[in-house]
Amino acid sequence: MRILIFAAHPDDEVLGMGGTIKKLSNQNQVHLCVVSEGATAQYIDKKMIQKRKEACEKSSKILGIKNISFLDFPDMRLDTIPHLEMNKSLEQIISKIKPKVVFTTPHHDLNKDHQIVFDSTLIATRSTTTGVKEILSYELPGVVKTPFLHNRYVDINNQIKYKINAFKMYKSEVEKFPHPRSIKAIENLSIQRGIESGLKNAEAFEIIKSIIS
Repeated sequence: MRILIFAAHPDDEVLGMGGTIKKLSNQNQVHLCVVSEGATAQYIDKKMIQKRKEACEKSSKILGIKNISFLDFPDMRLDTIPHLEMNKSLEQIISKIKPKVVFTTPHHDLNKDHQIVFDSTLIATRSTTTGVKEILSYELPGVVKTPFLHNRYVDINNQIKYKINAFKMYKSEVEKFPHPRSIKAIENLSIQRGIESGLKNAEAFEIIKSIIS
């Protein structure tokens, strides 16, 4: 089965569902689409764009991702891109990959890029001819405007070590605890979601659309 993951920035995919990716990649084709270059809003050095891509490639190799599409829209400025252009870009990726399941960024947090990618994912998959049977949003650490309404858990007890190792490839993004992008915070969230679901370690998702045929 083909699975497509949309990430607003390089590292969203591993922070949100690194363990699940590793689990799914054992028996499925997992494809990643990174919408923004994820660097220019934070770093003056333009070389960081290439470094973030290289980090993403190394991380993806650990998780078993088949291939990566980089759209290279401006970091933290997706709201400057015409909505139609964004929608068309995601539609083209879906048309190319032909996934049955799509994962996307959450709509509940304060990051505008995450909200835009979520909205464009829904628009790009609205047609019944896409073949997409299920859409889920993954949870990202950070400040939220409304609670994350998760209604699915994935057991990642055997995959948490791969998630941590994959995130470490993004050296510039690893922070010290209690920052939400610290190793300890990632491990703690995994444990918390595990406690809620009777597991040792878990990742949480919100089911946005599910078709049973």
